[in-house]
Amino acid sequence: MSSKGVGPSTGKVRLLSMALLGLGLVALVQQQILLRRPPRLRSVAIQSIRSGAAALDVRFSRTMNRASVAQNSRLVPHQPHQWFGQQDQFRLLLDPDALIRSPQKLVLAADDQRGLVLPSRSLWWDPRSSLVAVMVEKEGEQVKLRRKDGSWLPLSSIEQRILQLEPLGNGEGVAFVTDNDASKLEVLLRQLTPRAISHQAEGLADPLPGAIQSLASGSLLFAHLSSNQRGELLVQVGGVEAGSDRTWVRSANAKRRDLNLEVAGAIRLLPDGSGMVVPSYDGLDLLPMNPDGKGTSPQSLPGSRELKSFCSGSGRAVLLRNWPDYRRSIELVIPGQPPREVWLGEAGVMATACDNRGENIWIVLRDAEPALQDELLLVNSSGSVLKRRTIPGWFLASGAVLDVDPATNRLLTVMTNGDGERRRVALIDGSSLDFELLNPQVVLARWLPAAGELDEFHPVRR
Repeated sequence: MSSKGVGPSTGKVRLLSMALLGLGLVALVQQQILLRRPPRLRSVAIQSIRSGAAALDVRFSRTMNRASVAQNSRLVPHQPHQWFGQQDQFRLLLDPDALIRSPQKLVLAADDQRGLVLPSRSLWWDPRSSLVAVMVEKEGEQVKLRRKDGSWLPLSSIEQRILQLEPLGNGEGVAFVTDNDASKLEVLLRQLTPRAISHQAEGLADPLPGAIQSLASGSLLFAHLSSNQRGELLVQVGGVEAGSDRTWVRSANAKRRDLNLEVAGAIRLLPDGSGMVVPSYDGLDLLPMNPDGKGTSPQSLPGSRELKSFCSGSGRAVLLRNWPDYRRSIELVIPGQPPREVWLGEAGVMATACDNRGENIWIVLRDAEPALQDELLLVNSSGSVLKRRTIPGWFLASGAVLDVDPATNRLLTVMTNGDGERRRVALIDGSSLDFELLNPQVVLARWLPAAGELDEFHPVRR
């Protein structure tokens, strides 16, 4: 009986098996190499949604030992801080009482869960907000950004009037409303490229102006803007004709979503992007940003109340309540609790602000007797007055707000002198209430949050 030879099909099967075995061995070798390769730092981004003075979101290539990250990484100059997170995503949160007076250097060093060492990486970061203002020029008004060296960078052409200024909460633009002709408003957006984080100290720079875009124009009687920390922008406009009111949200990637809402005033977006506060004829309604379509009724707060300011890192807010006997009260709204009264009186409430935690609240009061005078109060969340300061000769300007920079604990507003001829930017220390007046003549002023992201890293040079 003769033996049979190996057929062509059998040989192909053997060759295929050998090839698959070889590929399997290569994959196994590659896997072992990857397992022995040290972890990498993938990205670092400035995080605007926080409860502290400033925050960074840090992402690694694999699961890291959080205790090792906290123990081996450092800030220069040192600031009190904490590390949160797990697996490959962490957040560096500076304590609420930290004061940032200069750019920070962050050196990252850590071990992963297998004990492999992350090669040290360093970066520079400036969490301080930038000042944007509507400045008075000979020919009209112009939006400008104050550079770190004190000079001013134009962000718009010179307009006849600029009625509102709204920085995007992600630091990537400034929206504003112009009024150059009767009943003809225009909503414009100047895009910005943030540069508050860099591999080297010399890479830190002021935001870089980009394109300017018209979001709405025509026969408009009013326009209102509101932004949140995600960079979304709500636009409300209305014209002369009945039914001409329009409300929409522009996302951070420039997509538009129209809203079908009947409102009794200006809508404000919640800082964290989860919803919006909508004035109604019966009070204030809290609506979700993205309704699930299940027909759930909105959360409502009845009474003659007006939203004054958000405590952006805690979900808290400050409201003004008007009483039938002409008294006014300031209420701190804490999620899940009834409003807490922190001030009650007959003086006019010109503006309020609160820190990220909602623990410190600033109130500008105006009293007309015996003489017109503004007073700035610092109260805590229980209503105890911690500090008060009168502002002789200067008053909060019409339309001005109190804006807080958590990194420096400074308030920003616009003040005017007794005869109203001069309007100046005022920088107020949040603890001492001391204030500094800048020289240029302005109409409006706001803080532009610091922003930026890095995704390419190299070892620290020693």
